Amino acid sequence: MAGLLEGKSIIITGGSTGIGRATAIRCAEEGAAVVIADINKVEAQATCDGIKASGGNVMFVETDVTDSGAVKAMIAATVDTYGALDGAFNNAGIEGAFTNILKMTEAEFDLTVKVDLKGVWLCLKYEIEQIV
Repeated sequence: MAGLLEGKSIIITGGSTGIGRATAIRCAEEGAAVVIADINKVEAQATCDGIKASGGNVMFVETDVTDSGAVKAMIAATVDTYGALDGAFNNAGIEGAFTNILKMTEAEFDLTVKVDLKGVWLCLKYEIEQIV
């Protein structure tokens, strides 16, 4: 029996660790060609190595989700390699420092919003153009 994602290409932003890593592994187990898009090269490579060792199809694309050019390049690499983009899990995000609001700096807040909000928006904007 083929996996639920057999023949599909799926981008996982923030796929090098945590929930993104677990999702990348599961998608590969279901037969997807997985694209791990992340800024963390070391962890991303370790995740790719683990997926490949289990027989999965995976590639890493270094991606800063706050940069529209990097997001477009991530999608282009996916389509160039796998022929299409079939789905995505836009999981990249940062938590920032665990501190109370009175101690959080404006720069910390701005970075969190840039990654967690703008990053998801940029990915969706260009992924939807490709999928539809």
